[in-house]
Amino acid sequence: MNRFRDQSNLLGRISLYDIRSYLERLGWRRTTTRNNKWQIFRLQVDSPNPLELVLPADDHFTDTRARIDQAVFSIGQVEERPIADVCADIVGSNTDSLLIRLRVSNDATSIPIGDASKHVKAMRNLLLYSACSEIDAKPHYEQPLPNASDLLSGFEFCHTFSGSFGFEVSNTITKPEQVDDLFDAPIHRKMVERIARGVLLLENSVSREEPNVLIEAYEFALNARMCDAMADIGLDGKIAFDLGIDWASSVTPPEDVVLFKECFIGEPQINMLRFVSEQLKIVKPSLDRIVGYVVNLHCATNPGDGDAKRTVAVKVDHNLHGLIEVKMSLGPEFYLRSIDAHSKGKRLAASGQLQRKGNTWSLESISSVDVNDV
Repeated sequence: MNRFRDQSNLLGRISLYDIRSYLERLGWRRTTTRNNKWQIFRLQVDSPNPLELVLPADDHFTDTRARIDQAVFSIGQVEERPIADVCADIVGSNTDSLLIRLRVSNDATSIPIGDASKHVKAMRNLLLYSACSEIDAKPHYEQPLPNASDLLSGFEFCHTFSGSFGFEVSNTITKPEQVDDLFDAPIHRKMVERIARGVLLLENSVSREEPNVLIEAYEFALNARMCDAMADIGLDGKIAFDLGIDWASSVTPPEDVVLFKECFIGEPQINMLRFVSEQLKIVKPSLDRIVGYVVNLHCATNPGDGDAKRTVAVKVDHNLHGLIEVKMSLGPEFYLRSIDAHSKGKRLAASGQLQRKGNTWSLESISSVDVNDV
């Protein structure tokens, strides 16, 4: 996915650690010096004297930013390349970038602000629920796992890039003094790998018209919430988009996603995502007893009438499914008990077949409803 390379923006993203890592990967060698204010890097070339580049020893000096900029321009001269290209390579050596390009009309100069916020929220949710799966892989999450939000701190929303409204979210996968597992990728990289793997399987599912390809892969690809988020990026099919990834060159992705660069997400893909999401959210009926507080009572007519529709919603902190809201259709006696529990601020206990379809939990074949006095 071609991005407009804004030189000043890219320069500002380069850290001292980034430029050191870049130099070392290209064969520059750090030399010892008695002065603790700077570090000298040398590159052996076909001449009597090696090239030398001086960098600040740490980020705390007031001129560190200026020294980094000077070093980048020097590297550009040595490599005889445009500075913007050098900057892009330095940033890309240690940064994974998730790229979203909306397919809007060529003459569009803006998008509605309400739509923009939806795109950004959906991108955040895609990463948030990817983090959930890295912590504890499940087909669906009622709410984000407690520690998942902490993993988003490693990601940054970058400048938008030109070309049908492009968004970039980046993550620095290695940091100074970070101790990585020798055989395991950093968790932020795994989150991005999961997205790439999911998109590849989505393409497979659509081409084969076989949703089970994606459904059965939730443990290492997309969960239901990630499917929803990806569909929401395209405003549920209103706007097609391209999803691409620029991998940090310092860490090679696993074999199944190493060649992933970019995929198109249009109406067939959105429809598949929505179907897969619904299937992943299904919890087959199982006998259960729920206990919780009544949060909604509804009956449009006299509750005692035989043909009246009486519905109750109960907020339940379930030991397996977390905090859920369960809907029940009740007869007159059970409905009155629900009113009694609600009016007294007591919990309601009910037994039946607990199930989930889509985002809705319900209790069917109800055998008992009682006010819980405990």
